[in-house]
Amino acid sequence: MANSGEEKLGLRITGIYDNYSSSDELVPGWGFSVLLELAGKKFLFDTGADVAILAQNMEELGVKPKELETVILSHPHCDHVGGLSTVLKRNSNLSVVLTDSFPDPLKKKIVNYGADLVTISDCQQISEGLLSTGEMDGRYRDIWVPEQSLFVNTRRGPVVIAGCAHPGIDNVVERAIMITGESPYLVLGGFHLGGASPEKVQDIIEKFKVNGIQKVAPSHCTGKRAEEAFKKEYGEDFIDFGAGKVVTV
Repeated sequence: MANSGEEKLGLRITGIYDNYSSSDELVPGWGFSVLLELAGKKFLFDTGADVAILAQNMEELGVKPKELETVILSHPHCDHVGGLSTVLKRNSNLSVVLTDSFPDPLKKKIVNYGADLVTISDCQQISEGLLSTGEMDGRYRDIWVPEQSLFVNTRRGPVVIAGCAHPGIDNVVERAIMITGESPYLVLGGFHLGGASPEKVQDIIEKFKVNGIQKVAPSHCTGKRAEEAFKKEYGEDFIDFGAGKVVTV
């Protein structure tokens, strides 16, 4: 499905929670959370693992839960949903977008806070310019891990944002290309290559190049060896991402 031709937007991405931190005032921790600012609205994608770390980093960065439009969750692993309650306690007047396969207790918890629960399965527009890949099949240690990633139609081309990329970051990219009909400008987030062989990592890099991806910002579960390989290949188009890093498109 090609892009419908809607207006291309500016995007600002701020790292809130990550294994790495760009400032001594921000606390690193295993997990992932980013703030997306798009068309005058603010979205939180994933919430990290720890409520205290998420709350501290949000406060340090001046990110106010009351200003959030929507929280989007990639998959139900604790390092991506653990901080959710600290947001809902401060603002339950928002939507929480997750996939159908999320466990019922977490869905019930969201509803009990008073938030609007939105479940999706297929590719779906979340807001102007912001879309979900829909639920994609992935695996972690032989356990089925369905996951959604995001892509944003920006003025420089699609931006792909993955929480942990259990379905394969190359498959996530191909899904975005299929839906938008365009090569991504930037791919950011967890690439899930920490245990991948050098050959596998190089194969992913080659696929990125063939697909015309201009910039990369791997973080969280990508793995240091894989990050170094991407950095060597992309040079100045490699973005060293983490908590406190701001990327504008």
